[in-house]
This record gives sequence, C-alpha cells and structure tokens, in this order.
Amino acid sequence: MMVVALPAFVGAMGLAMDVGNLYLNHRRAQTAVDAAALSGATCQALNPGCTDGSGVATQTATADDPYMTLNPNPVAAPFFDDAYCPSATYKVPCEVTVSATQTVPFYFARLVGVNTGAISVTATAVGGPFNSYSPPGGTGNMMPIGLQYTTPYKDLDSIPLAYKFSSPSSGDSIPGPGDWGYLAIGGSGAAQLTTNIINGAQGTMAIWDGTSTSKTAPSEFVQSEPGVSTGFKDMAKYRTCPGETPTSFSPDSPCAVCIPLVDWTGCTGKCTVPIMGFAEFFITDVTDHGSSGTVSATWIASICRGGRFSPTGSGPVKEGAIAVQLIN
Repeated sequence: MMVVALPAFVGAMGLAMDVGNLYLNHRRAQTAVDAAALSGATCQALNPGCTDGSGVATQTATADDPYMTLNPNPVAAPFFDDAYCPSATYKVPCEVTVSATQTVPFYFARLVGVNTGAISVTATAVGGPFNSYSPPGGTGNMMPIGLQYTTPYKDLDSIPLAYKFSSPSSGDSIPGPGDWGYLAIGGSGAAQLTTNIINGAQGTMAIWDGTSTSKTAPSEFVQSEPGVSTGFKDMAKYRTCPGETPTSFSPDSPCAVCIPLVDWTGCTGKCTVPIMGFAEFFITDVTDHGSSGTVSATWIASICRGGRFSPTGSGPVKEGAIAVQLIN
C-alpha cells in the first residue's frame, strides 16, 4: 500500500512546493509594486510639479524585486484622475500605477508537463492632498485658524483643536500638538475675523522659506488674533454641517476648510508667526463658550481650493500635510 500510495504522496508534496513557490514569488512581486506605486505617489505629493514620479517608482520596483518584468518599463508617467486628484485649474497628476509580470519555474510539476507558472501584479497609489504652496486671495474655505505645524496626523485622523493663544500664560509659549489660535488676515478685529470665517480669508499666503522676515516677505507670515469674543459663535453658525461627514460632504461644503500650519513657538498674545504649510480639515464640531470655546476637526484628503501647486522661485519647497495611499 505504501508503494502504491507513494507516487500520489510525492505528487501532492511536489504540487504544494511548486504552488507555495508561486505564491511566495507573487507576494514578493506584489509587495514590490505596492512600494513602487507608493514611492511614485509620494514623489508627486512632496514635490509640486514632480517630473520623476515614474523614475522613482521604476527604481523602487527593480530594487525590491529584480526578477519581475515591469510593464511598461519604465513605469508609466503619473496621471490626473478626477476621482482622486484635486479638481483644480492646475490638474497636477497624483496617481501612479505599476504593473509587472514574472515567470516562475516549476520543479515537481514538470513530471506532468507543466514547466512554469506566470504571475501578474499591479498596484495603484495616489499622493495628496497637494498642499497649496501659494493660495491666492479669494478662497472661500481658507479659515483664519493657525494650527501648530508639529501636530502629527494622517488621513481621517480626528483632531481636537486646542485654543491656547487668546491670553497665554508663560507656559503657553511652547505649543503642543493641536494647539491653534485665530489669525488676523486682511485686517484685525472682531468684524474682520467674522468676515474671514463667513467668506474665507482673502489674502495671498506663501510658505516660509526659512530665512525671510515679515518685512522682506510679508506673505510668508501671519498675525495672531487674540480677540475671539465672536469667533466661536461665528464658527458654530457658519461652519457646522449637519448631515455631512468627513467622508461624505458636498464639493462646496463650508465645513471642508483649509488651515495654515504655523509655528506658534514664542508667541504670547499678539504676534507674527511664519507659515509652515497648509492642511485640509473637515470641521466636525464647534462649541461656543466665548474665549473658551472648542473646535474639533478631521483631516481629509482634499485640496485647499484656489491653491497653486508650482512654487515661485527656486530652491526646496516645504510642504504641509499629505496623504499617500494604495487604492488598488
């Protein structure tokens, strides 16, 4: 009986080994194209106008798995997709697809005439939101809120925004994650703050280049606005959206807002702070308790409407928050 069963037993063992080898190579190839797509999308997200997303993805794929064959090779250029990329005038590509094939040799299956197995893998990733380098005036969703730029977050993270700069004590000069304060954009005072909350802040802003001052480059800096007597009331009235959520909201939702990321370090009361980037949030809750009100928001993979993607001038571009994820 052992002699009779031995061929079937050996065949089953051989099949398991060949199939296991095929699966192992498939998993390795899939991991490689996943990483390649993510690297290309990251390039697009971190470098506005990135022209080498294809090269970055190709290099990553070939380094991770030299046995597979990219199709095409090099990886196709990143492309614009209305479903994922920001639908703005500047339709910057944000989506990268990497596909590959590989022929895997069989060993035991050759006894029945099957010499090789073929695998095919693909991955698609998107990089965004593309944080506006220089949002022009006229954006209806730019909020006069400056969030501490060191706040860590990722897509769909819920963040309680902790207001700390209306009348800070000495201990408030070193901000922590989530710390924020109102900003005086286009003017100061309660009336201007209300206008900015209702209509969106109307002012050209740029990310600080690391060396400029508020005198040499005023667009790279913003002023704090300690007066918040009506701020939370107006935010609760005009920027709350019953029935909408961070994953389901109208394109012109007043709760989908752009918020400057600033460096509050050293700010006590009225001060001027540099703009470190921009992030996109969906306001989920506002409580009006005068100067002790609260705002909660969720970071969304959206776009600061009216923003621009190409920097003016030369040199490295510092960015705000981004999201990079696989969609296939």
